[in-house]
Amino acid sequence: MAALPSMLQDLGGAAGRLGEHATDLVKDRVELLALELREERIRSLQMLMLGLAGTLLFLTGIGLLVAAALYALPAEWRLAGLVVAALTALVAGSLVLCSLRQRLGGRGTPFAQSLAELEKDKACFSTRN
Repeated sequence: MAALPSMLQDLGGAAGRLGEHATDLVKDRVELLALELREERIRSLQMLMLGLAGTLLFLTGIGLLVAAALYALPAEWRLAGLVVAALTALVAGSLVLCSLRQRLGGRGTPFAQSLAELEKDKACFSTRN
């Protein structure tokens, strides 16, 4: 009978160690998730800033180009010059937006590392050792 309390103590110690390991595992996963959230926020802000800066510079350049071209054209050619400038602006703007869309779409699944680690943990705990 004296062995039963000793077994219970050993079982309690094992449960405590298991709890510590589970806590460490959850802590690591939460830290990884927090890191990925920060990276995603920084990446999103960079994309937004690039998009805004590109749009502002693009519009400024087009406006100056149209003004200079219209100033240089004779009066009877100004309407045709304005049409050509507008079409050029539309094509260039479309290319820039397609490039931005490609950059935004080329990224994998958000939080891929966290999801992969959770899948590994799930596989580890679901198999019998």
